[in-house]
Amino acid sequence: MRKFITFTSDFGLEDGWVGVCKGVILNISPDVKIVDISHHIPSFNTKKASFVLSSSLSYMPVGIHLAVVDPGVGTSRRPLVLKTGRGDYLVGPDNGLLIPPAEKLGGVIKAIEIKDDKFMSKLICPTFHARDVFAPVVGYLASEVNLTDIGVEIPKENLAPGLWEEAVGLEQGEIECEVIDIDKFGTIHLNFPKDRLSKMNMSYGKIIEVSWKKGSVKLPFCRTFGDVPVNSSLMLVDSTDYLSLAVNLGSAADSFKLEEGDKIILNKIF
Repeated sequence: MRKFITFTSDFGLEDGWVGVCKGVILNISPDVKIVDISHHIPSFNTKKASFVLSSSLSYMPVGIHLAVVDPGVGTSRRPLVLKTGRGDYLVGPDNGLLIPPAEKLGGVIKAIEIKDDKFMSKLICPTFHARDVFAPVVGYLASEVNLTDIGVEIPKENLAPGLWEEAVGLEQGEIECEVIDIDKFGTIHLNFPKDRLSKMNMSYGKIIEVSWKKGSVKLPFCRTFGDVPVNSSLMLVDSTDYLSLAVNLGSAADSFKLEEGDKIILNKIF
């Protein structure tokens, strides 16, 4: 039995939605532990939620991870449970949200479309599947219910794709990256995971030439923010384990005028 649950959403805490979902889970499986990752995901921002999960869940115990940022709630998009290689279950909508965090947990080894209504609320509100579909399923999975009792297995290749791809190499050694997240400090995270750095001639102190539609800059690759003076720019791998653009005690997003989805090119390493 999986008694550890995480919960991530764009619900905020001003209304009762988070508490209601927890209540549904606890009515079914009262001895579980529920940890909130975040409920302040910007409204409808599935990419932000996916990034937060992909940089957080590997630090959590193996368990059930409920994630609901669901602009298509009540439509034909499928409700899912994904089993990962590490043994976790990810529960949420089939909109690409769950794919990057599943990859961080060993990849998807089984995908179940939630079908059996005896594991849902008796009355399902088409605008609140978090309460009436996903939360009950989480509660039952935390008890004795088998994954395959919840619904029907679907081919992994039929799932909605993840919300970003890894950076791609271009001619002359250039690498095209995408801005996949900007955190509250204005640090810009790229689709370039830490494990790819070993394939590049990149070490602390190297200078990387970065260019984008609106400009270009040469940045040092550093261990931490304080390796450069205050208000100076740098590149580093921060706690998310993704290559990032940052400003020491400042905002890279403000400095470079970059937004989520923008493309940048890593040109040269000196």
